[in-house]
Amino acid sequence: TRLKQMVEILNTSKAWSMEGIDVKKVEKLSETSRTTDFEVTGKEFRGEDTIKIGEKLPLFDCYVAPCQVACPIHQDVPEYVQLVGQGRYGEALALIYDKNALPAITGHICDHQCQLHCTRMDYEGAVHIRDMKRIAVENGFDEFKSMWEGATDKTDVKAAVIGAGPAGLSAAYFLARAGFDTAVFEREESAGGVVRHVIPGFRLPVEAIESDVEFIKAHGVQFNFGVETEKMTVEALRNAGYSYIFYAIGSEVDNDIPLVGDRSRVRPSLSFLASFRKDPTTLSLGKHVVVVGGGNTAMDSARAALRIPGVEKVSVIYRRTENEMPADHEEYGLAKKENIDFLFLANPERFDGNVLTVRKMALGEKDASGRRRPVATDETFTIEADTMITAIGEHADTERLTWYGVPVNEKGWPISDEETKESKMENVYVIGDVQSGPSTVVRCIASARSAVEAAIDKILGPEEDEEDGCGCGHDHDEEHECTCEDGCDCDEDDDEEMTDEERVELEADENEFFAEVAEKKRMILSSKNFGDKEFAATEAARCLECSYLCNKCVDVCPNRANVAIDVRNTGIFADPFQILHLDAYCNECGNCETFCPYDGGPYRKKFTLFSLKEDFENSENSGFFAEGEDILIRLDGKIHNCSMDADGILTGDEEGVTDEVAALIEEVYTSYSYLLGYVEA
Repeated sequence: TRLKQMVEILNTSKAWSMEGIDVKKVEKLSETSRTTDFEVTGKEFRGEDTIKIGEKLPLFDCYVAPCQVACPIHQDVPEYVQLVGQGRYGEALALIYDKNALPAITGHICDHQCQLHCTRMDYEGAVHIRDMKRIAVENGFDEFKSMWEGATDKTDVKAAVIGAGPAGLSAAYFLARAGFDTAVFEREESAGGVVRHVIPGFRLPVEAIESDVEFIKAHGVQFNFGVETEKMTVEALRNAGYSYIFYAIGSEVDNDIPLVGDRSRVRPSLSFLASFRKDPTTLSLGKHVVVVGGGNTAMDSARAALRIPGVEKVSVIYRRTENEMPADHEEYGLAKKENIDFLFLANPERFDGNVLTVRKMALGEKDASGRRRPVATDETFTIEADTMITAIGEHADTERLTWYGVPVNEKGWPISDEETKESKMENVYVIGDVQSGPSTVVRCIASARSAVEAAIDKILGPEEDEEDGCGCGHDHDEEHECTCEDGCDCDEDDDEEMTDEERVELEADENEFFAEVAEKKRMILSSKNFGDKEFAATEAARCLECSYLCNKCVDVCPNRANVAIDVRNTGIFADPFQILHLDAYCNECGNCETFCPYDGGPYRKKFTLFSLKEDFENSENSGFFAEGEDILIRLDGKIHNCSMDADGILTGDEEGVTDEVAALIEEVYTSYSYLLGYVEA
């Protein structure tokens, strides 16, 4: 019906040259929708994952790459994906290394929250971002090393890092890069922690670990292996001249499982995986192995057990359902491909001989994790088992922290600042899993970077705001103006004004770029296989570069009630376009809210143009109603009576009206006046 109405209206328009409906094109569209390519858009893979970033939708400047926000270290994902796609691997790796101390490791085993928040999921599937990082590492390292200069500003400040796992390695990298004299103390004979000694080699090759470790060594970091780390107390390290101390001892104590009967053939997952990584031929598990747990460690344990000689069947028991499993979709999928059995809503109770008694569970109310709590039923069943591997979580060795002299709370957790990771002892930081509990490699990198940046701020002071970057060294006020008196030329613009010709050329280049990005939104483009020579270029073409051009609310609105206003000429905004919501066209279907990466619907939260004064008065949206040159503006609930003068400048009750609001309204009057006025219902 709606299409018929649109055709009828178009037929009455003098600007519409076509007569009737092009039946052949409609038939072609119908045929295309039924081709095999349409299977890609069926989105069976889509699941219930959401790209939303958990932040409030701002009134202006909302362009954001959900992948970048979701990443714990906020990697510049759209940028390095494009560089890899263009074959500029060294440049891509340089950009990655800016925030990521372990690109080779994370190129293999990162839990890639970026991909789980990729806008392309609403097309044919997320961009393979992690693989693009891996390609940058494998193809760009030599080029990157050739342009790498190392730390230029060395300090005489000594820093000690206890533990050479992901958090410890990352801390060492960021410290050395900042010029700290850095030493790492590790009880094992090699660096890597869990990723080196626990995670199976079929998931992470040792070459990737060595690549990251060797580059950290190249920064001048001194590694000390086989150290009795129990002796690395705060007092001892301070006496040795270390001003800053970072404890990164991980979370490597397996949680115990309550189980009646014979426990002699019950193996904790971490010790099992460590033995498997070291020498799997020393292990004997029998024919039937049961793994208890639903996380990535359980998936690793199950897949590793299947590779032990003599093992014929591996079953994973999990007390909740498939939907509540914390394991990555990818790891779960790989386990299923290897024909590992999964028993959901099940919990082991007794192990006798080769018989495991299992309690059937049901889901109750949600617990603190947001998942429904498993509740025991009256039913049990038995399965055959020769060995049981428990993978029900890990915790930190808090007794070691106490021994080191780090204050802990009544539950044994270190007392530390959530942002800086600094403990109650000055210049002593607790980072990674020992501070947060079991997490991921990339979260350990984020934890280490936060702590190191806090330490750097103490030594060098906070990084200078880019807006204050005049280099004069003087104080600046809230408006970023220099407070010094005569003799300072910091306010002078070092860049020459662009000529009209240069400005036109720049705008043309921008328009070409925006057109290319917009074209990506119209394509269904399936990924190539990893290793295919076209893989990287295809993934780059699939990336929508959301932080540069989003406009999803414009694209998905069936009534065209959201429009993108070009504001590049205003010099006010960060984004090239701003979203203006048109109240008269909106039926509040909520489509824009569904696809918006923010929390909050654009139809309620975006600056709104009202067609009728009555609608303006009945709404709570920030926005404006225009009647001729008279303008009513509502901002943060306050009404302003303004007008537009002959020069297109907003005047009147301007106090409280932001520069952004004024600039947008002026741009609408100047370039989008056809949006103003009464809209027929």
